[in-house]
Amino acid sequence: MDKVLVLNYDYTPLNVTTLKRGVNLVLEGKAEILYSIENKPMKTAYKDFSRPSVIRLYRYVNIKYKRVPLNKHNIYRRDNHRCIYCGINRNLTIDHVIPKSKGGDNTWKNMVSCCFECNHKKGDSTPQEKSMTMTHKPFTPTFIDFVETMSGTILEEWKKFLKR
Repeated sequence: MDKVLVLNYDYTPLNVTTLKRGVNLVLEGKAEILYSIENKPMKTAYKDFSRPSVIRLYRYVNIKYKRVPLNKHNIYRRDNHRCIYCGINRNLTIDHVIPKSKGGDNTWKNMVSCCFECNHKKGDSTPQEKSMTMTHKPFTPTFIDFVETMSGTILEEWKKFLKR
């Protein structure tokens, strides 16, 4: 399904939405098309319409800092649905890098995707204590980190708006 990048009035990315929602925002006069997919117009019985790829809202939407919620689903998304220790993509659980019993807390930098086998092997220890290495360091993701997973791909015309 086609996705549309929605920009705020000041050209900052707000979200990725469906083609239907993007077209509705344009038809309702709430947004303008900045980039459209030229070779795929939308045809109706009465008129051909541009298929939007990037739209910009006409009014500024004031939102507080857009944080990604810390939950199991988003931890899996951040870690690409793979175990951070061995890289497999099945039987996933959540692991606390520093176990809660040793003072670890529920934060982005302490919680990772982990397969059941690696979680069992690590047990109530740190990865260093069990000589386990991580494929990447856990980090706090931003909205931009999830754009690709929300849309399936990052289109070329989106890239200049998604620079960090």
